[in-house]
Amino acid sequence: MANVAGLVPLFGTIGLLSLLLSGCATSEHVDSNADPSYSGMVSAREYGYVRPAVDVVVAERGGVPRSGRPSPSGDLWTRVRSGLRLDLHANQRIDTTVERFRRDPRYLERMAQRATPYIHVIVNEIERRDLPMELAFLPHVESRFNPTATSPKSAAGIWQFMPYTGREMGLRQDTWYDGRRDLLASTGAALDYLEQLNRRFDGDWALTMAAYNCGPGCVAAAQAANRREGRPTDFWSLSLPEETRQYVPQILATARLVANPQGHGTPLPIVPDRPQLEVLRTERSLDLQRVATVTGVQLSELQRLNPAYKLGRTSPDGPSHILIPAGTGERARKQIDGAQIMPALAHLAAPGSSTSARSSRLDRAHVRVHTVKSGETLKTIARQQGVDATNLAKANGLNPHDQLRAGQRIKIQSSGAGQPITHRVEKGDSIKKLARRYGVTVKEIQRWNHLSDDRINMDELILIYPRGSGSSRS
Repeated sequence: MANVAGLVPLFGTIGLLSLLLSGCATSEHVDSNADPSYSGMVSAREYGYVRPAVDVVVAERGGVPRSGRPSPSGDLWTRVRSGLRLDLHANQRIDTTVERFRRDPRYLERMAQRATPYIHVIVNEIERRDLPMELAFLPHVESRFNPTATSPKSAAGIWQFMPYTGREMGLRQDTWYDGRRDLLASTGAALDYLEQLNRRFDGDWALTMAAYNCGPGCVAAAQAANRREGRPTDFWSLSLPEETRQYVPQILATARLVANPQGHGTPLPIVPDRPQLEVLRTERSLDLQRVATVTGVQLSELQRLNPAYKLGRTSPDGPSHILIPAGTGERARKQIDGAQIMPALAHLAAPGSSTSARSSRLDRAHVRVHTVKSGETLKTIARQQGVDATNLAKANGLNPHDQLRAGQRIKIQSSGAGQPITHRVEKGDSIKKLARRYGVTVKEIQRWNHLSDDRINMDELILIYPRGSGSSRS
């Protein structure tokens, strides 16, 4: 029987919304005929030069807007509107695109239906990073929020990563798993990439989105050509591929419609602002059919939520995660050996390293020692351990790009500011001993881990916020 390391509510109080998956295309390729507003665009990211992300992570602190309160209306779109910050009325190309979309009265309805299983996760992560909420519509233009979409140029997933781009961003692709189709991993990688591009283009989000589509080299070359001719170098003034010229206006036009659907005569269904998914954390290979049996969830639904697993099961290397609808976790906990329900970590590392990065136990100084396995890098180890790769390198006297050798020992300090510790329970551990070791109280450990008593089990993962970590500890 599979040993499941943890069953984690997705990003604390974050979750996918009601599982209205029927709106997503079921074929392997994007179907341009299924949506009259779709212009036949595919991602052109193969033109770009991608720098690997320092840390591909999807996470959330508390699962509510930065104000600390859920949306009063209970509608996720209210939060989306409050996060829109770009000038939606800046160019005639946006106006023209808005008018084109308005001619289809069901444009926003279909967008909302297709986005519903994924948009809540994306909105929370954009909010956590304090990015413009317009980015939430990028996967709509890229793939119509279809994680199984594959472009004619082999871009895959809702964020349409090219194979080599995905690998450079830390998304594992092997016989078992394709991280480009993993909601958690691909969202973290895409937003990391967008942040990198935004720094390169001095905070200009129109140029950032253009570079996401046609590559930073393409945008930089167009800017250089304009400079030579004494012309402006903003997005609207550049000579770019026609696909990219349409791409940015489509994102901004969709945002404008969502900002005021009534004013544009385009109905927008309410998307409830509440958790709808839990994360099943597993150290061993776990079959989706087994999960379907113990949770009562249809196998087809689990397959649609977890298209990254090519063979219908997680990799034998582990650790991995499986997305399941909220409310089914308790059944899994009772029937799968070793399962437990845990609160979300402040940073939930998405799977994607080439091999497993299993942590050794923490010592009294909150340091773990990891033994490097063949093929592992500082970046993949950092992602699995939920730490920053640059800091990990410094702590071990290494350069972030140094090659590691199998058997090498890496120290992992996991109690940095704002970072919780995940302690795996060993023989002889008790809540009282853990409280003394980490300088916290028993009641705090119980609250952080939703424990009703003092009992803990072998190999159970216990979340701990050490003193001075900067966490809210709520």
